[in-house]
Amino acid sequence: MKNNLSYSPAQRRGIIFMFLIIGIYFVYLFYIQNYNSELSSLEVLQGSSISKVEMKEFKIQIPYNKNPNFWNNNDWILLGFSNKQIRIIDNYKLKLDSFVSKKQLFSCYAFTNNHKIMLDTIVEFPKSIDKTINLKSFLFIESEQKPNYDINKFFDTIYYEKKDGRFYYYLSYNFKNVEQLKSSRWWSHNDLKKINLDINMLKIIIPNKSYETKQSWRIHNNFVLNINLSDTSQWKQLKGIGSKRASQVVKYRNLLGGFNNLEQLKEVYSISDSLYDSFSKFLEIRDSSINQININTCSIDQLKKHPYIKWNIANSIVSYRKQHGLYKSLDELLKIHIISDELYIKIVSYLTI
Repeated sequence: MKNNLSYSPAQRRGIIFMFLIIGIYFVYLFYIQNYNSELSSLEVLQGSSISKVEMKEFKIQIPYNKNPNFWNNNDWILLGFSNKQIRIIDNYKLKLDSFVSKKQLFSCYAFTNNHKIMLDTIVEFPKSIDKTINLKSFLFIESEQKPNYDINKFFDTIYYEKKDGRFYYYLSYNFKNVEQLKSSRWWSHNDLKKINLDINMLKIIIPNKSYETKQSWRIHNNFVLNINLSDTSQWKQLKGIGSKRASQVVKYRNLLGGFNNLEQLKEVYSISDSLYDSFSKFLEIRDSSINQININTCSIDQLKKHPYIKWNIANSIVSYRKQHGLYKSLDELLKIHIISDELYIKIVSYLTI
């Protein structure tokens, strides 16, 4: 007798298909249940007051002095900042002279929102100023056992103090003095040492203008050249500099917009290191004024004429301006990915806004 429970091939395929549909349905129900559970957890986290800074554990070391005006590079590094960020902060502080409030500090674009939240819990500014102490930032120049009567021939206003039998000389910390120090003979052994001192404890050396006039005549007759003002005839007074080399130096100076560092002379094609060393002691930069290019109005062609700025750099600077509007600060150039810290330092003195 034929088995009543047997199925035809078509019926067996139908049964298999039915079980497949049922399986897919149960898998779908399982997935929906778990997905809703994950969404609920996510909504709870998003609705909570836990910040990203609290969720992420930072290994930082808080400076003993909570006033950021007294923090050095190492203090910022221990707080988790990169060298590039620290450079931006230092440049911003240099323009302001000092930070006076959190609002002013946080206006520096080196800080993300997370940085601001972290610093808000750390930074403290004095509520009242002690009138007996007037701390200012200074650039250390040098220290000597005997008084240096020539140092004010190179700088406008010198501060000094005598302690432990030595004389210590300083300049006010500002952009002009930084550039002037870089172009002086002290720069070769000076790494831009910044120090905070009570100005009431320092004495001042003010340059004698009548002496300065006499000094200019003495420098001319001793073949000391101001490399930003000397013409070809003056350059030819140096041993090893003929008409051709003198013309090359002046031409390169004009392309640059002026020298801001004595060693830039080595960039002139015909000036070798040995030749430079033979006459460098006769050189100085008395006038550090530079012909600057306005990055808010210049064209690509104007920028690329500068020896330090290639076409791709010039194109990026102008393109960034077109995309983001006029530059508000030269530091914004650091946002352009092909402009490194080294290039920025090299070109910034030749640019303006």
